[in-house]
Amino acid sequence: MNTDAPESSPVLPLAAPDAALRPPVMTPWRLWRVISRRERCCLFGGWLFSLLLSLGLGLLSVVDDWSGIPLQFGGVTIYITLYPALLISLWWSLCLGWWWGALQAYLTTLVLALYAGMAWQWAILFAFADPLGVAVMVLGFRALPMLRGLRSMESVVHFIQLSFVGSIFSSSGALIWTYCNNQPFSELLPIWQGWWLGFFLQNLLLVGPVLSLSWLVTDRWLSRYIALKSAAEAESRHLIVLLLALVSVGALVYGYLSLSLGSSLLLGQLQHGLPPDIRHAALVMTQTGWVFFWVFALLVLFNAFFAYRLFLHWQGRNQQLLNALKQSNAYLAQLVRLDGLTGLLNRRSGDEVLQQEWLRSQRSGLQAVLIMLDIDHFKQVNDEYGHDVGDRVIERVAMLLLEHTRAIDTAIRYGGEEFLLVLPQTTLEGGMQLAERLRQQMAGRALHCNDREIEVTISLGVAATSIVMQDKAAWVKQADMALYKAKRAGRNRVVEAD
Repeated sequence: MNTDAPESSPVLPLAAPDAALRPPVMTPWRLWRVISRRERCCLFGGWLFSLLLSLGLGLLSVVDDWSGIPLQFGGVTIYITLYPALLISLWWSLCLGWWWGALQAYLTTLVLALYAGMAWQWAILFAFADPLGVAVMVLGFRALPMLRGLRSMESVVHFIQLSFVGSIFSSSGALIWTYCNNQPFSELLPIWQGWWLGFFLQNLLLVGPVLSLSWLVTDRWLSRYIALKSAAEAESRHLIVLLLALVSVGALVYGYLSLSLGSSLLLGQLQHGLPPDIRHAALVMTQTGWVFFWVFALLVLFNAFFAYRLFLHWQGRNQQLLNALKQSNAYLAQLVRLDGLTGLLNRRSGDEVLQQEWLRSQRSGLQAVLIMLDIDHFKQVNDEYGHDVGDRVIERVAMLLLEHTRAIDTAIRYGGEEFLLVLPQTTLEGGMQLAERLRQQMAGRALHCNDREIEVTISLGVAATSIVMQDKAAWVKQADMALYKAKRAGRNRVVEAD
């Protein structure tokens, strides 16, 4: 059966239901090629302005020493670092894609590291810390699509979780910063805690609200370029696994550094002549903390493995449902296209094939042939033997057509007892020969029914395409007129169209 589709204008692919929830994959160089000149000036001009703003705010944070600011909270001293440049980069990444914010975060951090006197080799490595934290957040939205407008409690909780994990990975730069500035290990806690806590709190208090307010406008603009979004809108298994691994690693790194840095400060204080009972209690508390950490680490790993197994089970069940739905849809599509009695294409689908073949013949100049055939005296068969016998006659004709069709031919049940046979790349002479062969074989096959033999004949009209035809309806009309002449001439014969 011929299934080639007619040529038509390109159509933009439709997005999956959750496509709008995922951060788009619109790299700057791809977007540059499709947006208008005015949009280029606004978008890339805004990006350059935000880069300069990030550099200015970053320099201000270095000059005024916004790093590791001590704050009293519930009788405990915590440290926070203010770094507005990272917040700007994160907004770009969540709205347009990782590259938009990662480039900005890397360039800003690199310039500030060099300005602060860091060796260029270490500065190149140090500048990757913030893009790493941004990448974790973008990955979280890619793996588990959530509304970036943060209009639901589920999306808000998801944003808070990703902000925490992203802040832990971004704070890896604190280790490089401390090492390059030759600071003692005991002084790492304010720098490291200030880095991740600053990222986390600023993200919740500033980025979240700005993203919630600006996303509706951004999404309307992005919807104009939906074809550029990632085509991988189905759940990606490796992204889920990677996210689980990153969350687990982030939790373990956070626990290890917090306990290790806190222990180093405590042991430093024990060297200042504290009473033995206090020193002993501090050591016991430190050892207990480390025991708790390793139990905590095992629980994290167990939960990660359990979540992974649960995800595999959920994905397997979903895949089974999708496969069943796909099979059902394919079956329903067949029911819509096929005739229920014969299994041939029905009239609606047949008209589509006729249009395709007529267009192809006009473009290529290759002739195609249409055979229209009708069962002779079919009403008499129904009246004398019943409709069940009539159905068997129709099935016999359909089987005969299928026996003589090539892979590129199409057999159609066009009406009650009327059939079409579409023969691409066939001459009129070849079509006449096939029609005569069909007539002879049908006349030579008696139908056995209720101990009786019923002789059934068919009449056939044959028409070939030509350049003077206006449309496929003219092609069908010529075959129909030839069939009419065959019936008028006595039936059980083949007639060529004029």
